[in-house]
Amino acid sequence: RQTRVSRSAGLVFLEGLRLCADALRSGITPVQALIADSAAAVPACRKLMAGLPQTVEQISLPDPLFNRLCATENPQGVALVCRSPLLSDPAGTPVADGLYLLAEGVQDPGNLGTMIRTADAFAFDGVLLTSGTVYPFNDKVLRAAMGSCFHIPLLQMPDIAAAAGWLATGPRPVPLLAADMAGRDMLAAPLPVPAALVIGNEARGLSAAARQLCSQSISIAMPGQAESLNAAAASAILCHELMRCRLQMRHPGQ
Repeated sequence: RQTRVSRSAGLVFLEGLRLCADALRSGITPVQALIADSAAAVPACRKLMAGLPQTVEQISLPDPLFNRLCATENPQGVALVCRSPLLSDPAGTPVADGLYLLAEGVQDPGNLGTMIRTADAFAFDGVLLTSGTVYPFNDKVLRAAMGSCFHIPLLQMPDIAAAAGWLATGPRPVPLLAADMAGRDMLAAPLPVPAALVIGNEARGLSAAARQLCSQSISIAMPGQAESLNAAAASAILCHELMRCRLQMRHPGQ
C-alpha cells in the first residue's frame, strides 16, 4: 500500500485489472507484478501478466496474502509495483498558453482524484500539488481519478510560492487565479490564458500566501439555495470555462 516507506522509495502500488492496464497503456513500466493464485486461472489476468516486459519480476501469492496487500474489499488478483510518476523537479518551463490546476492543501482523496480527472478531461497541461495536499497515489485518489494520474503531469511543489515561481518561468508568465466565492463572476469577462487555477483546502480555503500571489479571484454564480460547492465540483466548472476560453483563443471566430 501507499506507506511512507513506498513514498520515500518512489514506488506506487496499483491493484485491479483496469488501473493496472491503464498504467501500462500510459507507458508506466512496473518493477514487480503480483498475481493471486486464484487469478492465474482468469484469462484477463493471464493476458495482462503475459504482456509485461521480461524485465518485470512476476510474483505469485496465496490469495490471503495478496488480499492483505489490497485496500479494496474484493481484489481482482493482480497488482503492480511501479515507479511513481510524481515529479518533484519539473522538467522544462510552463506551456505558453498552458492551463494548470493547483491544489493547495486539498485533503479529501475523492476531491483530489476528481480534480485530476477533470484536468485530464479538459486537456490541462499539469496538476501542481503543494505540501499539505493528499498524496496523489493514495488508493482513494487513484480510484477517483480513474487512471488520469497517469495521463497528465503531476508536479509536487514545496509550497505555493515555489509553484508560482515555476509558473513564472515560461515564455508567458502564468497568472494564478483564486477560486473564491467573493471573486468576480467567471462569466463577467473571458478568463486569462495561460492560467493556473488555485483550489484551496476544503475547510480553510486558500492560504494568505496564496491570496497574495493570485492576480485575481473568480467565482461561480449560484442562484439556487446551496451555500457552496465542494472543491471537486467548483474546479470542474472553472476548469471547463478555462478550457473554453483557450479554445476560443486558439480558434477565434469558431
